[in-house]
Amino acid sequence: MKKRMFASIFFSLLVAIFVAGCSDSGASSSGGDGENVLIVRATGDPMSFNPDTTADDNAYAIVQNLFNRLVKLDASKQVIPDLAKDWEVSEDGLAITFYLNENAKWHDGEPVTSEDVKYTFETIQANKTYYFSSRLEIVDSIETPDDHTVVFHMKSPDVSFIADLGWYATFILPEHVFNTDVSWEDNTASKEPIGSGPFKFGEFKQGVNVTLVPNEDYHEGKPKIDKLVFSIIPDEQTAIQALINGEIDVFENVPSSSVEQLKSRDNVRLELNEYPSPARIIFNLTKEEVADVNVRQAIATAIDKEEISKKVYSGIQKPEYSMYPSLIDWAANTEDTSPEFNIEKAEQILIDAGYEKDANGFYVSGIPLEVFEGSGYPDMANLMKATLAKAGIGIDIKVSEFNAWNQKITVDKNFVLELQGGFMGPDPAAMAKRYGTGVGSNYGEYSNSKFDELTKKAASTGDQELRAQYYKEAQAILAEDLPFIPIVTFAGYDANNSSFVNLPIDGAGKWGWAEYTFTERK
Repeated sequence: MKKRMFASIFFSLLVAIFVAGCSDSGASSSGGDGENVLIVRATGDPMSFNPDTTADDNAYAIVQNLFNRLVKLDASKQVIPDLAKDWEVSEDGLAITFYLNENAKWHDGEPVTSEDVKYTFETIQANKTYYFSSRLEIVDSIETPDDHTVVFHMKSPDVSFIADLGWYATFILPEHVFNTDVSWEDNTASKEPIGSGPFKFGEFKQGVNVTLVPNEDYHEGKPKIDKLVFSIIPDEQTAIQALINGEIDVFENVPSSSVEQLKSRDNVRLELNEYPSPARIIFNLTKEEVADVNVRQAIATAIDKEEISKKVYSGIQKPEYSMYPSLIDWAANTEDTSPEFNIEKAEQILIDAGYEKDANGFYVSGIPLEVFEGSGYPDMANLMKATLAKAGIGIDIKVSEFNAWNQKITVDKNFVLELQGGFMGPDPAAMAKRYGTGVGSNYGEYSNSKFDELTKKAASTGDQELRAQYYKEAQAILAEDLPFIPIVTFAGYDANNSSFVNLPIDGAGKWGWAEYTFTERK
């Protein structure tokens, strides 16, 4: 006997990325030849147009419109069909079967088949540096009974796997294009992509924009707009001015300081969204400077989250103390949490651990904190530096452009402290993907066997009450070990040109986040 599973999940984006705004006058939406153009603000150049080799924030919204996954996440944080029109899970949880849309085609006209799905995931599984590779360790084999059926045979049951397929780096790639003698990274299709999504690749002007054009043969129907442009504007205030000038139409996660200004504009639609993606400090536990848990506890106790929330985010992004986002109330442990702010207690922790002040009044100093530009992160870091100094803890802030920061943190892992956001969904199993022993996204190389055991148990049962118990116990371990410190929640206003309808925010149950297939002018 089989049962159908549609997982209800929670979703957010990694840090403020591929942010988007709306046009005040609507001038940006019509090309000189009468084209209906939608312009979305992006924060930086994509690192690649191959969506599966790495988790590239700048490319996410772009590839969302070029490629398909088996399933995708909608605006209401639920799993909905994508290439897979339906799926089912065996009674023992060890076989997950997906039934593909029979009409899907690649942009070059070739049909999308189950062999493309099998090829994509087997290649990711075999390449340990690819983002989703470690997650696929739970898959024993992939079977293709026919052209439109794919069966994942699991080594053990995991109720979060389906939801994960709608997350990062899980887009289906064409085998006939990528199965060559060269690597995915060196394949020309990683620069001039061939997908199956609603839009086709047009052109990429580095530092300027990425242009997509409608896929007239898209299996869900040709998109309503004539051109989709991602305008690369790294600076937030420049992007706000572009929004006011009518030069962009979509701006996700408007800076809190600009919200009131935009509320007064009639043609701007603002909607507040909260996501389980708290800003947090990650400790590199291989580094001597933070290997002592007492130092980590002292740092956590000397960070004034209330001040950061008010001064940097106007209170929109609330202080976060839980080790899993408090937004997901059924899974969050609100009792065993990160420390409350207390300068005197932070200093006493270091004294009790045997640390002594140097001539400059610091117990520990010179600890580098890696931060990327934007999202209020440099301002947040400066506020933390000031309160940490009062507790005798000295940090040096290193601000980088996002791609440079990403290389240093996620690839080289060359840091002591780093400040990041990041999606803690689409299921609480994300805890294991962030902090489980040996997983790719565990940048600080934290390892605790009891934590690993608890998160594995939680992922193996469909009983939500039991899952919550396991996850809360795992959070208690995180609160004690402090491999990271949650700082503030992630929330922001999405701004859109009010002359457009059927935008991503309107797509609950209908289309994916950052997907513009059905967007059109009123």
